Amino acid sequence: MKGCFFNLQRIRVIIALAFFNFIFLGTEYLFDNMMAYVTDSKEVVIAQSYVLGASVIGFLLFSIFNRIAGENVKQILVFVASIVSIICIFIIQQHVSYEAILLSGLVVFVLLGIAGSAVHYMAACVLENDKNLARTVGLAYAIGLLFQFINNNLVNNDTIESIVLSVFLTIFIILLVRLNHDAVLEEKKNMLHHPVITGGILISIVILMTCIFATLDNVVTLFHAAGSMDIGQWPRLLLALSGLIAGVLFDLKERHYMNIIMYCVTLLSTICVLVIVSGGPFLIGLIVFYLSAGFFVVFFTTGFMELSYRMKVPELWAGLGRAVNNICAGIIGTWSLSLIESGNSVLISIIALVLFALISVAIFLYSNQFRSNTERKEGSENEKTEENIEKFSRFSKAFSLTTREEDVLKMLLNSDDSVQEIADQLFISRAALYRHIASLNEKTATKSRIGLLQFYYAWEETGE
Repeated sequence: MKGCFFNLQRIRVIIALAFFNFIFLGTEYLFDNMMAYVTDSKEVVIAQSYVLGASVIGFLLFSIFNRIAGENVKQILVFVASIVSIICIFIIQQHVSYEAILLSGLVVFVLLGIAGSAVHYMAACVLENDKNLARTVGLAYAIGLLFQFINNNLVNNDTIESIVLSVFLTIFIILLVRLNHDAVLEEKKNMLHHPVITGGILISIVILMTCIFATLDNVVTLFHAAGSMDIGQWPRLLLALSGLIAGVLFDLKERHYMNIIMYCVTLLSTICVLVIVSGGPFLIGLIVFYLSAGFFVVFFTTGFMELSYRMKVPELWAGLGRAVNNICAGIIGTWSLSLIESGNSVLISIIALVLFALISVAIFLYSNQFRSNTERKEGSENEKTEENIEKFSRFSKAFSLTTREEDVLKMLLNSDDSVQEIADQLFISRAALYRHIASLNEKTATKSRIGLLQFYYAWEETGE
């Protein structure tokens, strides 16, 4: 994607990703609130873990549907899924019983997982080779959170909140269908030498980081469900701000420093855990957590979208960051909650430090995978350049080319410019250039400029 930052394609991507972020987080927020009506705060956290885990099924299912389903089938499935999702949202809003809320939550989050995987894959296609990938992701994330902040402050009625989510979901589906027309991924180039290993390392990084961030998030959810604080207010602005900052910083030098920046943020978050468990000011820890969490979301979203360009099944990998984060958050939900309630600050501190050490190793290994791939690519290009130089030298010697004829042939091989433009670059007249081309044609027994080039490349292949 070239040109100015705010072009039409990028705007579509930003809006689609922002709407998905709002719908996913808004539905999760509604689910937690409705669960709080029918059960205690601990069960709310556990139920939240269930639905986050269910969303992973949807993220994984998209790659299968995208490969086997035809366009007509996809359109029918999109229509049916959107209707079912809206129905489930309103069932959750009714909070009739724990079972009804949980079942509807499981269904709607599976469908949101499919939608999330789809929008990340389509966004990755549109943003391929884009230098502002992280900035786009960060802006979309910030806008989605801003929507949620406005919704939480202006809408105080559960029914209206469900209507808002349903309207946004409908618009999102329309955007997704439109974005699908622009989602064409180029043929794979520069594939990783060990793609599965590289992908596995990135998954490990996200899992380890999620263990830290999800534990802190469960603390906040626990306080929110117990009525001690409202996480739908000012912390969302901190998340939005951190997402914007992360996008700008991650894109520096074409995301060359993204891993090291995220490493520093993780260090800060680990310190945040130690501060909270040691009895330090919870408010300060909360602020640091939300500022760091925005970096984390932009990191894993950008990281997996970028990785998908080098994988054989890009539609599986583009949205896998959210899936890995969700499944890990779901798995460790009960465990982290029990650990928090135990009040064992020493054990929590030790676990946090061990996680940070493992993250350090994983980031090093991941960065090394890309470094090795870059070195192999540069080495291959250097070898190709050396071969071309050697081949040109042999060709020139075989046909006794003069120095000026060599200059002319090089220009013809490397430029699509007109004869007059080539003559100007060589500082000779057009007539002189024609004489040199005619001499080259005579020496190689060819009859035209195109014939000369075809002969050169054929000679390169046969060595005759």
